[in-house]
Amino acid sequence: MPRPPSLSPARSPAERLRRWLADTLPAPAVARIRALRGHSPPELVTLEQLDAKLVRAAELFSASEDEARRFLQGFKMAPPADRPADPFSHEYREWVWALYREVSGRAGYSLANEASTFDLEAAVATPYPYSTGSTTVVGEELVARGFIVSNLGLAPPARIVEFGSGWGNLTLDLAATGFHVTAVEVEERFCALTERRNRHPDRVSVVHAGMLEFEPDEPFDAAVFYESFHHCADHLAMLARLGRIVRPGGVVVWAGEPVAPMAYPWGLRLDGYSLWSTRTYGWLELGFDEAYFALALARAGWRARRHALGAGSRLADVIVAVRAAPDVPRGPGGR
Repeated sequence: MPRPPSLSPARSPAERLRRWLADTLPAPAVARIRALRGHSPPELVTLEQLDAKLVRAAELFSASEDEARRFLQGFKMAPPADRPADPFSHEYREWVWALYREVSGRAGYSLANEASTFDLEAAVATPYPYSTGSTTVVGEELVARGFIVSNLGLAPPARIVEFGSGWGNLTLDLAATGFHVTAVEVEERFCALTERRNRHPDRVSVVHAGMLEFEPDEPFDAAVFYESFHHCADHLAMLARLGRIVRPGGVVVWAGEPVAPMAYPWGLRLDGYSLWSTRTYGWLELGFDEAYFALALARAGWRARRHALGAGSRLADVIVAVRAAPDVPRGPGGR
């Protein structure tokens, strides 16, 4: 029987030991070990307790990005226990959307929920991540973008579509490197920001559209998602669409995406930072268990390999996929 697909990167012996302990020891024992090392487990909060936590987070964000992020790491919500068994089923999808409505406090989801409000002139002068004033955030971002470029497996002037280009940082890095980039972004203010910051108008096209709406004139050499795929309202449909968005022999890249061990195959992330984003702004903050994401890729006809810089480098984590070779009928004797 063939082994199921895996996206887990090669781990050092120390990392394997930590993972084995976390998977083997009872939860109270893991919590005690973490406490002894100065890492207390996140506090479990109810939805009723969440809003008070988020008020405090807002106060901290106004003073220090780093303090706010540390505070948000200190709590999470427990996942509901009544999820359907089949993560590819309609029932499971409805379970995810019911949880989104509960956590966000909104009646439903649309692309309007992904709106971002910011001062355009200020963002042109000092874009994210520099606007945070956090050396940690700036350092993580710079390392991550360099790691993405170095793992593309492409050379300029290849054509790349970046979905959910946001502040435009990776788009502009790729263009400065010599790639021709189409930036697809649902937030009109981000589109304007990228156009204002762009110094290579012959290499960058900005398209105001959702990733599920975008239709290319011709296939690209690569499609890139950098911290954006987890906002997709129908990730399975997007995986299926990539087959006609990317040319045969091209690649799809997911970078800085929450593909990691989860309590369920996929669904709303319930850590403090994700709860902040969903409850405050209405953003869709999905996560994908490694085994589920690998299986979803395989079902859509993609074969992937993961490149990770190491433990603690959340954003410097790249999954590169190519079209899987089609099954070839075999004759008698396996020929």
